[in-house]
Amino acid sequence: MFRLFEPRSTLERLREKYSFLMRRSFELALVDKPRSDVLNDKACKILEEIRRMERNQERTA
Repeated sequence: MFRLFEPRSTLERLREKYSFLMRRSFELALVDKPRSDVLNDKACKILEEIRRMERNQERTA
């Protein structure tokens, strides 16, 4: 039903953070381009980490 008390994996947390940063970056792009670029860079680093973790999971499976 609800996952209130279930622990989330690190990968799930990173995906949520990536999604939040990209959404926020998109919203700021119209108002403050330099801040939007900073958020976009952070999101890209998180995406690299997500991809690295997914590759490691594929290798171990």
